[in-house]
Amino acid sequence: MKKFILCLNLFFITFTLASAKGDLDSLLSVLDNKIKNNSIYLEIKDTKIEDLKAGKMTADTPLKKYSLNMLLYREYRSYISDSAIYYLNQNFAIAYSLNDIERINETSIASATLFSTLGMYKEASDVMANIKRQYLDKQQMVEYYNSYRYIYSGLGQYTQDSRNRGQYWIKSNAYRDSVSLMANHNSEEYLRIEEIKLREGMKLDEALLINDKRLALAKMGTPIYALVTFNRSLLYRKKNDETMEKRFLVLSAISDIQSAIKDNASIPILANKLMQEGDINRAYRYVRYSLDNINDYNTRIRSSEILNIQAIIDKAYQKKNDEQKSQLRIFLIIVSILSLLLAISAFYVYKQMRKGILITKRQKETNLELNDLNQKLHHMNKELRKINYEVVEANHIKEEYIGYFLDQCSKYIEKLDDFRKTVNRKIQAREIENLYKSLKNNDLKGNELRELFSNFDIMFIHLFPDFIDKFNSLLQDNEQITLKKGEILNNELRIYALIRLGIDDSGKIANFLGYSVNTIYNYRTKTRNRAKISREDFEWTVKKIGTFRRSMQIII
Repeated sequence: MKKFILCLNLFFITFTLASAKGDLDSLLSVLDNKIKNNSIYLEIKDTKIEDLKAGKMTADTPLKKYSLNMLLYREYRSYISDSAIYYLNQNFAIAYSLNDIERINETSIASATLFSTLGMYKEASDVMANIKRQYLDKQQMVEYYNSYRYIYSGLGQYTQDSRNRGQYWIKSNAYRDSVSLMANHNSEEYLRIEEIKLREGMKLDEALLINDKRLALAKMGTPIYALVTFNRSLLYRKKNDETMEKRFLVLSAISDIQSAIKDNASIPILANKLMQEGDINRAYRYVRYSLDNINDYNTRIRSSEILNIQAIIDKAYQKKNDEQKSQLRIFLIIVSILSLLLAISAFYVYKQMRKGILITKRQKETNLELNDLNQKLHHMNKELRKINYEVVEANHIKEEYIGYFLDQCSKYIEKLDDFRKTVNRKIQAREIENLYKSLKNNDLKGNELRELFSNFDIMFIHLFPDFIDKFNSLLQDNEQITLKKGEILNNELRIYALIRLGIDDSGKIANFLGYSVNTIYNYRTKTRNRAKISREDFEWTVKKIGTFRRSMQIII
């Protein structure tokens, strides 16, 4: 029943991934994007490392420094091997200074495991030989056996001494069995070894069930997910299911990138498969990316593996380029022959057409001249209509504004006369102090200016009702002007309203609005910088804004 539930969970996980990312081509596109943007994940990793280093600077006890060194080692062990070794060496110094056998053993096992992944089997064996087994707890014993398993499996895989290769594998298997006996049966270590045994015994369906358990416990984007999916790809390789093998190699590679793992095995293998399928360009990008990572990580074993794959892919890549060049040369020859035939045909047609051309040449020249004259006349008529329209529009604007300002002048004369009468009355009543306060108050000028601007705004919007919408359409979407409640125009719109009326001198605009010339200049520059169109055409376009309302009655 438990196996059924795990299979069902795995089905839904796989179905969700397929729905989200599509088929294998879609997954490869995701991987391409991850490689392109891998700097994001490296930056996250570097930030986490810098935070740990900052915490270490404030650590006030050797044990705190030891713990932080161990965390830094875990961040670096699949990222930069030299740095991982550096922090393990620091922990050796701390553990020996404290005479802490438990931590000496812990650091020794970690160092040996790291050395074995780097191909430093002699160094790993020397470190393991100094471990005092009697002080190891159960979990450390599991890690101890695992470390020896890595050492001897590495020696069995990479040794050039064929006589001892069998002995290395025997020892590796013996330590593997020791791990199985001691590890918790629900732990990743136990499940991984059981899966390996079943895979080597070609019990692939049972191995997949074990991998189902591991995959259900792993989270996408973590090192353990990358390892589990890589192991799953090996099972599908044994089953000769290349589609599923590649799918899980891609998932493993994506997880490697998201985890900022530079010691990755899935991408070179995937690159080799893609090369065999003819996807040379993608294979070349993948192997170059993997080689750059391994150079940063600094391991001889993986470098040699990738260099071997790169040599094959480089050869295939060069072969493909040579084939493309050969095809290009053939195409060029064909195009050249066709071009020559086309030139001969064109010359023959030209000779035949020449006779007719000579007859109709003068007629065409006459027609061209007439057409040219017609176009010029049409253009001149169009320009005249445009000028007439602008003159009519300008006359109407002048009529409206002259009438408006004559009315305003009349009102201001009446206001001045009322003010004169008020002053005379207060002088006769000897209310000098009250009169002085009235004259000293600047509100009179401010109120008159506000009334002037309000009247100007009303007048302008009546003349050009669509000015604000069309002006905003010239600005970038996030830079458009939004009027406050009660506003008809604001200062910025008022400046460009004057420009629309033909007043584009900053000095005159400044005098009308009561600002300095620099302020008006800054307003105009700032607005031009927010325009969708070119800065040079902006104010010329503003002058063309608006549907002028010719017949109107303005009540102010």
